[in-house]
Amino acid sequence: MGGYDDPIAGTATDPDTDNEIPRNYSFFPFYPALIRIVAVPLSLIGLNAIATATLAGLIITLLGTLAGIFALDDLIRRRFSKIDREGAEATSLSTRAVTYLLIFPGALFFAQIYTEGLFIGLAFGAMALAMRGRWAVTTALATAAALTRAHGVLLVIPLAIIWWESGGGATIGAALEDLRRRRLAPTFRAVLPLLAIALPVVVHLLWRTSALGEGWARLQEFYFGRGYLSITKSIASLVEGAAYAWEYGREALVTYVLDRASFLLALVGSLALLRSRQIAIAAFSLALVAASTFSGDHQSTIRYMAIVPALPIWLADLGRRVWFDRIWSLGCTLLLALLLMLFSRDFWVA
Repeated sequence: MGGYDDPIAGTATDPDTDNEIPRNYSFFPFYPALIRIVAVPLSLIGLNAIATATLAGLIITLLGTLAGIFALDDLIRRRFSKIDREGAEATSLSTRAVTYLLIFPGALFFAQIYTEGLFIGLAFGAMALAMRGRWAVTTALATAAALTRAHGVLLVIPLAIIWWESGGGATIGAALEDLRRRRLAPTFRAVLPLLAIALPVVVHLLWRTSALGEGWARLQEFYFGRGYLSITKSIASLVEGAAYAWEYGREALVTYVLDRASFLLALVGSLALLRSRQIAIAAFSLALVAASTFSGDHQSTIRYMAIVPALPIWLADLGRRVWFDRIWSLGCTLLLALLLMLFSRDFWVA
């Protein structure tokens, strides 16, 4: 509750400069700012400061997740014609996608004090509204997403594709003609999508070059072992993680396998959507997978794959096939049985 420089959070020493950097600099500003705002009315119910902030963060996360579910539903229904969007097939596909989103192992972060829930509400919502042509609201959501986590800057990719596929290139000439004739309102409407596309990048760069952003970048590098496209570190982390899991077994091994499996599922799902020409969602998903995979430390990969929209959509497409439901049910049953055996003390004693 003491802000970025709260001494309670402690500091980390930069090995290159010996400067002390507050650990709170690890966070992008939008989620903490929302917590502070929502905590104001919640403080009236008599909880202490920590409990109030925790409740505020949980409410924001859950509402963000709910918004992400509605946005995912809208993204899927737009694959159908206007007549069929409320039909049984569209509803079935949407229901499956939402179900797979919520039962994915990484979905547990959608109900904790993490940015995943808020992020999918903002990012999925920005794409859904862009497809509807609601570029003013899209601009606000995309900007907020870029201030929520580093992945937000990648929204420039799907928004640019959506704009282009909706005939955006053809509007440039008309906008220039309107500007020449001093028709400001039509010009603004034509330029607004470009603003929505550019703002995530602009906001990210402004944040990155600020004192808070510089502190964030330094902490990511020396404290968390992460960075932009740290390919060498990523490969080393992958190998070291396998060795660690093999050495410590059980919990470490299961965690490592789930992390790697989540990456493969997200990658295959993204490529599948690319093949089916759902270009905007597929490109955004591939960018999320690549950015997370090559960020350095591979810890919590399953958490980062939970926000990849192609994953639940692809699984929903597969789920319409009878054989997939049977294999999925059998696989989940076997996995549960294996986990029970692995973590059962009696099993190992025997």
